[in-house]
Amino acid sequence: MAECIYLCQRCGNVFKLPSDSSYPREKELRCPQCGDFQIRELPSWVPFGSDLNHTPTEWDCECQACRKRFKLPVPTSPSQEKGITCPACDGHHIHRLTPAGYIPLYCG
Repeated sequence: MAECIYLCQRCGNVFKLPSDSSYPREKELRCPQCGDFQIRELPSWVPFGSDLNHTPTEWDCECQACRKRFKLPVPTSPSQEKGITCPACDGHHIHRLTPAGYIPLYCG
């Protein structure tokens, strides 16, 4: 059964629902998180679980060497991302804890 992806305009929740005819028309659909009717269908490429109303300015990270957790500004280029090091031990094996939907798109 195919599914459609929807965005709640009120709370920013992204969710899936079956696209068969047993579900009510789009104007009658409700957000499962807040119950609001203001939802719209999204393209299939949108990462599920994304919050399209929120763009983070920093990432939550953890160093795999010393297990220190810290926040870092979202990098603005691939070279800047490769240069991320742990502020505690200067280690280079950093694990990003921020959800995958927040991967930066580098332009230019």
